[in-house]
Parts: sequence; structure tokens; C-alpha cells
Amino acid sequence: MTNDDVNRAMATHLWRYGLPRLPEGEIDRDGRRVDLSGVSWRCNAATAHVAINWPRLEVSNVIVSYALRRWAIMLTTQKSGASVGQAVKTITSVLAGRAIESRRVVSSRRASLWEGLSDIDNPQDLRPALRAVVESSIQTLRESKQLASFYVIRRWYVWCAEMLTGLGFDKSFAQDLDEIRIPARPSKLAVELEDEDCGPLWDVEVTVLRRALNDDASMQRVDVMQRVATALSLAYGRNPANFCLLRETDLRNSLEGFAVPAQWMLSIPRIKKRGVGPRQAFVEERVSEELLTLLRQLLEVNKTVDCGRYPRPLFMRNRVDKWRQDTDMGEFAYHITSYQFADLVKGFAQRMSLVSPRTLRRIRIAPRRLRYTFATTMVELGVSRGMLATMLDHSDTQHVHVYYALKGRRMTRILDRAAALKLGPLMALFRGRVVPSSDHAINGERQDKRVVFVGDMRAIDPVNIGSCGKSGLCALDPPFSCYVCPKFQPYAQADHRAVLDALLAGREARAERYGTRIAVQLDDVIYAVAQVVDVVEGNDHGTGKIAQINGGALLRSRGAL
Repeated sequence: MTNDDVNRAMATHLWRYGLPRLPEGEIDRDGRRVDLSGVSWRCNAATAHVAINWPRLEVSNVIVSYALRRWAIMLTTQKSGASVGQAVKTITSVLAGRAIESRRVVSSRRASLWEGLSDIDNPQDLRPALRAVVESSIQTLRESKQLASFYVIRRWYVWCAEMLTGLGFDKSFAQDLDEIRIPARPSKLAVELEDEDCGPLWDVEVTVLRRALNDDASMQRVDVMQRVATALSLAYGRNPANFCLLRETDLRNSLEGFAVPAQWMLSIPRIKKRGVGPRQAFVEERVSEELLTLLRQLLEVNKTVDCGRYPRPLFMRNRVDKWRQDTDMGEFAYHITSYQFADLVKGFAQRMSLVSPRTLRRIRIAPRRLRYTFATTMVELGVSRGMLATMLDHSDTQHVHVYYALKGRRMTRILDRAAALKLGPLMALFRGRVVPSSDHAINGERQDKRVVFVGDMRAIDPVNIGSCGKSGLCALDPPFSCYVCPKFQPYAQADHRAVLDALLAGREARAERYGTRIAVQLDDVIYAVAQVVDVVEGNDHGTGKIAQINGGALLRSRGAL
């Protein structure tokens, strides 16, 4: 039924109780018009396709349908389109006896009560029947431990009892509902943070992910989008919606026009600022050189898409989104949705076949998990609650406390020689070539290309560890950068165990002096040194298969070129 159909069916009740007709359209909280004339309402959502399809909701009682539509129209002026659509879906699913997600029947009695409302047109007869439906719904929610849905049911019923007097909503029952107090359940966030496959990545897993980002060289547009989506999620910890709203013009040099080195900034749109619409408020974030390179790659491959008169998003569709045509959301016609952004991040992990050195299983990557990783990393760095809330685009600090309760649990707090020798081959961070001696190395005859290690936090006897195969001047930080450089040629006869022991001792000293987060900054080098020790000494830790999986993914990405 359309709003006009409902108005005609409700004509007598509307006249009797002085209630307004359902409108053909409404202005939402962001000042955009929502077309309410059809059987399906397309809500204004910049990063998702949200619709209230009334025939699918199976609201057969015209009075209840009118009440739901009036409430949804009211919500439209206060909340986002996505929130309105979810609220209406929750109410109808629970009242009709369907599971919220799967839509399977979970209560045949409640389903029959809901269907029994279809023949009731008298508000006085509707009052006890509707009350029975709500009471049965609450009981089912309690039994299935889904009482979180109770709050939206209560808000709707209480609002209707106050605003739609006479249509069969019981005021005394509404007061009873308003007094119900439900014990708080464990936070979904807290539960996910503790989960092995959903919580923040461990340091060794972050290292594997960063290495994959550096080594993925495919310039297929979808591959570049995957790479940038993953890098942005790891770097800034925002929700997918923040990144879906980005446009190419949001990347800019803040010092343009001045005779100074460029300072690249990314203006990330806010999505959780009350009373502010999409792309009306931004947070400026500095862009690292590595991330800038990835963003420029995305800008380059985006040139293959012609957006015509529409703004050019950073993550762009191949063609115009017909869903948004003929709506007030036309400016987002080439923006992808949050679900598509999440698929990009998941697709990167699948394409690169990332394996966790900790669990020896494929790493499950999703924007939410990278957000958790970012938040816990910031906590370890000592960021305040207020600052973390701003970084995560929260309006207040009430949702960030759980990250501080997790502080320190997922860090690689103890890394001794045995652990390093086990994890090193799994991490596969060493990309150079082991040679017997300087006689077999490129540039081996050049003294300026020989690399000597003299200690980390304290001096040790100098160790001639290898040669640099690069013809020009090295701009990295030898000897610490050497073991992770593909041009490095470690000598098989060198005492790499002495280097490993010195780095591990330095790590422990930094942890005591500066904290764990600072101590782990050279872990990539430690794992690479351990891998060289493993290769030189011919050790077998049962890791060859895993190393082949990680290495094979990198070879496939190169082969795609």
C-alpha cells in the first residue's frame, strides 16, 4: 500500500481523532527530500542502499501500518536514513515473529497473533490484540536473549500512545513498558575484542599485512582499490562510511604555493557528528610518504572512469549508481557503499593469501578488525581517551573505555631467541640473497658496500654481516634496514646469532626504558635476522609450507603485471 492507500483506508479514523494524512514526501535531518509516494521508500543514505519496502514487511493491519509510517517519518527528521530503515525492520520482524536477520519463524504463536490483527479495524478491539502481540514479542526476545531489540519496540509503542491517541495504543501499558529495566548485556565491542578472529591483529600479523601492502604491485583498478582501502583502514581506523565519502579533491598539499616541502593532508569526512550531514564536517589527517604513494596510484587508475557532471570520489564505481538517480543523493552517484568498501578490504587479504605466523591460519581481515587494531595501538602509545574518541570519529568517550581495558594483552611482550627463530621463517621478511662470503657477493670487493654491525643499545664486537648489492647510494638506515632489503647479501660465514642476541637485548632494554610499543619498532629486523640464521644454519622448524603460502601470494601479485 502507498501512503495514499493508507490515507483512504484510514479516512474515518483520521477525521474522528484529528490526525494528519501521511505526506507524499518529507525533509530529512540533513535537509534532503525523501520521496514517500511509493510502496518503497528510498532513504537518503550516502554510503548504503537503504529502503523501507512496505509490501515485504507484511504489515496487514492498516492502523498499525499508519502508526509505523508516522513514526518512521518522525525518525526521518531526527536520525540517519540507515537508522530509520533498521528501526522499522526491527519492529516488524520482532512483532511478526521472524528472526531479525534470517526471517525464519521463531514463534508460531506470535506469528498467528500478528496475522490476527489484519481483520481488526476498530481501535478498541485493536488495543488488547496489539498488547498481546507486544507482550508475546518481549517474552520471545527474553527467551532468545535478544532484548536489545526491546528498546526500539518500546520507543515506537510509547510514541504512538502519546501521539496517536485513540488508535488502539494503551497508555497504561506504555507506562509499564517505560518502567522496564533490562540488565546491560556484555558489549558486542568487548566480546569482539577478545575474539581470536575478530579482535585486533597481533603485532606479527600487522607486520605480515604491512609487508603485503608494500609488495603488492598490481595496477588493476580493483586491486589498487583493495590496497588503498586496507592501508587507510590500518592508518586511520575509521569506519567504512568515512572512507566511502572521500573524494579526490580531499587529498591536497596544505603548503601549496610556498617554497617549502609539500605537506600532504587528507580531509576525512565525519559521519557521527550529530546534526551534520555527509561531507559537511571533516578531520584533517597527515599522509605518510608510503600512503601518499598508494593514493597517487589510485588517482592514476581512476582516470579510466568518466564521472561526467558528478563529483569524483576516491573509491569510485565503474558506472553511475541508478539507485541514487532521481533522489536528493545524486551527488553520490559514483560513490561505493560501505558494504563494497568492506569487500575491498576482505578481498585484499584473500588475494594475498595472508597467513598468521601465530595461528598458522589464513588471516581474516575486515575494516572493523583494522579499526580495533588502530585503537589498541593508539592506547599502547598513550593516547588519551578524548583524543582516541576524536581519532575514531566518536562524539564522546563512552565507547572507547573498553580499548583501555585490553591494554597490553595483544602485544608481543616477550620475544626471546627461541620465539624469534620460530617466527622469523614464518614472517618471511628477509628478501635478500645469502652468499658464502664477500667473494660471491655483488659489490663484495668494495669496502664502502660492506655492512658492519656494532651493536644496538650497547656496543658489541663488530660483525661483518654482508654486502649491499645496490649500485648507488643507500638512503635507508644500515645496518638495521639491511636485513629487510632485497639488495642485502648476508654472508653465510657471519655470526648472525650475535646480531640476533644484540637486537633482542636492545629490545628488552627499550621496553624497560620507553615501554612496549617503542620496543617493538625493530621487530621486523629481528624476525628477518632470525630468518637468516634459520637459512644459514639449515634449521627446519616445519615452516616451509607457510613461507611458501606467503611467498606464493607475492609471486602471484607480481605475475599479474
